Amino acid sequence: MSIWKKAGIKVQITGRSKIAAAIITGALAVFIAVELAEFFKPEVVFGKWQLLWSVLCALGAGAAELISVQWTGDHGPVRQRRAMIVLFLLLPVATLTMMEFLHGTFIYNWTPAVFAENYVFMLVIYLVFFAITGNIHTPVTLANILCYIFGMVNHFVLEFRGTVFVPSDIASAKTGMSVAGGYAITPDNQVVLATALFVLLLVVAHKMRMENPAKILVRSVRIGGAAVALVFCGLLYNTDWFADHGMKPDFFNQTRGYTNHGSLFHFWINTKYLSVQEPKDYSAEEASSIVEEMLPAVDAMGEVQVGEESGQMPNIICIMNETFSDLSVVGEFETNEDYMPYWHSLTENTVKGYVHVPVYGAGTANSEFEFLTGDSIAFLPVGACAYESYVKGPQPSLVSSLGALGYDKTAFHPYYGNNWSRDVVYPYLGFDRYVDIGALLGEDLVAEYQADKNFSKYYKAVREKFPEENVFLRRYVSDEFDYRSVIDMYEQERSNTPEKPFFMFNVTMQNHSGYQYTYSNFDQEIYLTGAMEGKYPKVDQYLSLIKKSDTALQELIEYYSQVDEPTIICIFGDHQPSVESAFYEELFGKPTSELTLEEEQKMYVTPFMIWANYDIEEKTVEDISLNYLATLLLETAELPMTAYQQYLTELHKTLPVITTLGYMDAEGSWYRMDDEDSPYAELVENYRKVQYNNLLDKRNRVNSLFLLPERT
Repeated sequence: MSIWKKAGIKVQITGRSKIAAAIITGALAVFIAVELAEFFKPEVVFGKWQLLWSVLCALGAGAAELISVQWTGDHGPVRQRRAMIVLFLLLPVATLTMMEFLHGTFIYNWTPAVFAENYVFMLVIYLVFFAITGNIHTPVTLANILCYIFGMVNHFVLEFRGTVFVPSDIASAKTGMSVAGGYAITPDNQVVLATALFVLLLVVAHKMRMENPAKILVRSVRIGGAAVALVFCGLLYNTDWFADHGMKPDFFNQTRGYTNHGSLFHFWINTKYLSVQEPKDYSAEEASSIVEEMLPAVDAMGEVQVGEESGQMPNIICIMNETFSDLSVVGEFETNEDYMPYWHSLTENTVKGYVHVPVYGAGTANSEFEFLTGDSIAFLPVGACAYESYVKGPQPSLVSSLGALGYDKTAFHPYYGNNWSRDVVYPYLGFDRYVDIGALLGEDLVAEYQADKNFSKYYKAVREKFPEENVFLRRYVSDEFDYRSVIDMYEQERSNTPEKPFFMFNVTMQNHSGYQYTYSNFDQEIYLTGAMEGKYPKVDQYLSLIKKSDTALQELIEYYSQVDEPTIICIFGDHQPSVESAFYEELFGKPTSELTLEEEQKMYVTPFMIWANYDIEEKTVEDISLNYLATLLLETAELPMTAYQQYLTELHKTLPVITTLGYMDAEGSWYRMDDEDSPYAELVENYRKVQYNNLLDKRNRVNSLFLLPERT
């Protein structure tokens, strides 16, 4: 008598199961073999063990498909039900293992408390699906599909952007997909092992059956599962119970939070903070009083007076250069030559420095939102896109201020116009027109490329249409062609409306991330030397792109140096690039998860410059965040400012940097945004209230604070 028969277990193997098992095991074996080199890369820890577990999962999936198990004897159904219940309770551990490995985390490194909270959370997900379906195998299948998809999305978002996938990213999915072509989605060791385990879990789920379960038991579990889910949601969204017990987002470092507390659990906790809560004791009247008390220019009636203009109305060109940064602010490294020689040479009639930006690796729209509005992303939910979520009607901005002064206002971005909902938002900000890539290259040509995604054909058609121009660098419009287009639009507007000063806000595309490919239209000029030579090819390509941006900027400024009309150019980078994380870790000398607030802030800094073709006071601005940069521009141009813009000018003197990570005072001391013991906590909260009135309390917005009177 076999051991299985003694145990009352009947094992069956059918011809169909043999074929299915062979297909599953064979497919996984091929997948593992194709990606075998991923397990032996120097940066992979325990690569051989990961390979072994991948093979075991593949064999396990085949074995699970091959064998069917039945409990026999008088108590067979009871034993079978007990076995299924035990398996149902154990499988959440395997699901967590699969999902967290995609994030680069071994759940066995968690503390018992973190493991417990994640296990309970995953079990609740299982129970929710059980409450919906009423059987035991479908919940396991659905839960694992959900977690695998989430894990894969988070894995590749982290790889491409350098930050994790957060709830508010869902609203920006359309924009993310439109630039996905610049990235290489290739499996690595984490994807291989997680996929093998995922297939094993699906096969096990398919085999799970509970014979003749008591209806009262099924009904009780379904009701209980739904009740537990409601309790969980109630505790999160209606109380501070989770936060009071240490379960809240790591707003300072979301990646660290996902690692230390579980990715999907942390993602779910983040959903509590998607909506912006009205500040405590807020009122429109108080917001107005806060601004009035900050400013010296208040008349006898208590009305804030806008700044006085000098009489000169210079043309203003603002360029937010995509992923433009100087990585030397992070740490020292050697290159074969200077990658920003022209930038470094400019001193006459310039205001220069480094600006603290709200995002790293991606999130361009939030940087332009801060610059154009003066509002801070720090007061919005982590990862939120202000354009997608909050700009739903006319919004006071730098654009509306210049419009009130009589400027002609053009937005220009040589990519798809609906990315980040710019086609909807820009009119709300006050732009007269928006020139996107369709308007630049031809609507039919761009539409055809969007339909067939044939870049070679697209590239050839553009070359034929613009034979004298280097339109593309890699897959994006070059800064050279971008800046020449700026000049063309300027000259056209001078012909059409010479009486109006010219304002343009230009968001470039050349340096957009995705630095792993080689291109026939791209020459590698810059590369790391010394100890880093050959180690970071993405950094090499990125620095070469910056050199080409620098060359294009020289052509633009040399043109406007010869223009008779007074003109100011303000240029800054929206964020640093998402390149090899090991590069940053080598510069810091430690893992990025261990950085202090001051150290991590170095990854949120880009260069800025305000240049004029007439005499202005040259200076270097040591510390400024992006929400203040437009007011510095207006101050340099000697143009009138709204009360809010004057308020920001005054606030900058005390708190020169306010970002999503924290804020810095004039002495250089850093504080976290939630530091209630900070001597500036009330000042920061006041800024939050004024911004709330501007951005979110539209019905009670005090327009006199945020708008200039129209020039007659």
